[in-house]
Parts: sequence; structure tokens; C-alpha cells
Amino acid sequence: MSTPLFQHYMAFITAKIDMKAPNGTNTSIGTGFFYSVPVYKDQSILLLISNKHVFIDPNGEITVSLNRKIDNDTPEYGNIRTFNQTGFANEYYAHPNNDIDLACINVSQMGKTDCFYKCLNNEFLEPINYENVTTGDDVIFVGYPENRYDMVNNLPLIRKGSIASMPNIDFNGKGQIVIDAQVFPGSSGSPVFVISDNYYRLLGVVSETMIRHSQLQTLPTNMPLVGVQQMLGLGIVIKQKHIQELIDHTVNEFLQKHPEPQSQEL
Repeated sequence: MSTPLFQHYMAFITAKIDMKAPNGTNTSIGTGFFYSVPVYKDQSILLLISNKHVFIDPNGEITVSLNRKIDNDTPEYGNIRTFNQTGFANEYYAHPNNDIDLACINVSQMGKTDCFYKCLNNEFLEPINYENVTTGDDVIFVGYPENRYDMVNNLPLIRKGSIASMPNIDFNGKGQIVIDAQVFPGSSGSPVFVISDNYYRLLGVVSETMIRHSQLQTLPTNMPLVGVQQMLGLGIVIKQKHIQELIDHTVNEFLQKHPEPQSQEL
């Protein structure tokens, strides 16, 4: 999508995810973003994409809050619609590789309510031209760092950074990129965008933050920090290609469950 248009609705593509494990002792706050993907000729499903560690357990309790949509298809800021569900295993799809920290939920039913949101589509996963995107280029990511956001208007924070590792190379041999940005707990699942050929493309999804402790290490960005760990201002981003793998896997699994559309609504 061209840059001016996308900048106007970037704040509406995400939702804060509050999770509670089935035993109630483990909680998580993270970011998810909406993605519309076709499954039949004229029908699509709405996905909420984030990290596996944000969702914790599909048998747990999830809470998502969005602003209400009013008649002229605009948000009514602060008039919040809260969606709460215990157990979503039937709508949960995880990346088939256990080492890739990506998962999503089919939230098509949420899309039929009077909530306001915007969603990404396959246009944003068109391959990035790495001839024009390289180390030092600006990135933008959207989320809820340390549960900080506009609580009155129910809006996320949009933040900037830059690419710190060679984007066409898998960092440490994994499908990851490092960004130079203050990535805090709560940023897990944040979509990261870069401009390629004058269009925003989805570079990847925030998964971890780098910290300094007794040695350099990474932690999931929804976990509370302990001790005297110091943020390094570096974040780990799961690459675009793995998002596409997750979506392809989700569509295949969905079609196995629903081989024939029963109606015009999913």
C-alpha cells in the first residue's frame, strides 16, 4: 500500500492481547495484528496474528478490546468493545515449526460485530526488494510496549527504529532480522514495516528483545524483566517468509476443517 494512505490507518491494524493460562497463574500481554486471507473464491477469513508465547495456551482465556465502529465507518474513540473467550483451540493455528514463534486465531466472528479495525492482506507480503532495502533503513512498528498505550482512546503506539542486521541474510542462521529500536515487553507480536519501492511491506513480527545480563541473551518480549537486566535497544524480528508460511498452513488447515462453505458466512 502506498505510504500516505497506510500511515492514516496504521494505528487500527493491531489489538492488545491479554492472556491468562488455564491455571490462572501465568499471564501475558502482547500485540496482535489483523490479516484478511482468502480461503474460497469470494470469501476470506480474518486472522489475529501474534507470537506463540503471547497466546500462551489455546485453552486459556483471551481478552481483546477494540473501539466501536459508527455509521460513517469511523471509530468512536473510547467506546470500547471487549471480546473475552476461554478456550479457542478450534480457531488456533500455530506455525508448524516449533522453533518459529508465530501463531494466529481465526477471529472472523469478531469481524462481524460493530468493532472498528483495519486489516492487512497479501499485498503486504509481496517480496521485499533487498536491492533497495538494507541495513540502516527506517522501520515502523505498532504495539503496546510495557502495556503503554492511549487508554482513553484505546489506540496503540507507533514507533520507529532501523534495520541493524543485513535483511537479506538470516541473523544467526535463523529467519530473523535485528532492528535497532527500544523493544520492550508487550511488543511481542508487533508488525514491523519497511518501505520498499515506495510501498510499505511487512518486514516481520517482533518476537524478542536483547538484554545485557551476565551475558548477551534474548527474552520473549511479553515476559517481565528480573534482576538488573539492561535493555540493549535491539529487537529480534521474525522474517516475512515465516509469516507467509503461517498463513499458508492456516489456510490448508482451515480447508481441511471446512472443505465446502456451508453458507456465505464463515
